Amino acid sequence: MRPPVPQEALADYFRAADLVAVPSHSESFGLVAAEAQASGTPVVAAAVGGLCTVVDDGVSGVLVPDHEPETWALALKSLLDDDELRARLAAGARHSGTRFGWDRAADEMLDVYERARKHHAEARRA
Repeated sequence: MRPPVPQEALADYFRAADLVAVPSHSESFGLVAAEAQASGTPVVAAAVGGLCTVVDDGVSGVLVPDHEPETWALALKSLLDDDELRARLAAGARHSGTRFGWDRAADEMLDVYERARKHHAEARRA
């Protein structure tokens, strides 16, 4: 077991990995998966909670439908044995990772406010 890694070194760890496994039984968001993908590393994750939103199955990684060791072994082996598939998922991971950046979150929040402003203005005119 390694001690926690400083935030500024985390992306280097993710980029050095061939893939990241997230076998959570529950996950409200999936920050580890999002950070790994933003670093261009494909994710093999349990199909639970927020991981189903963060990991785009077959595009940025693989969602595993259960927690059976055999299922996980097969999912991990299939990616580790297939350099082309891993490269395709890595490209998808880099793209998917952009969905969760602060700039994107700020833009989406501004969009919510703009829609609310328009709705309020229309309601006042009616």
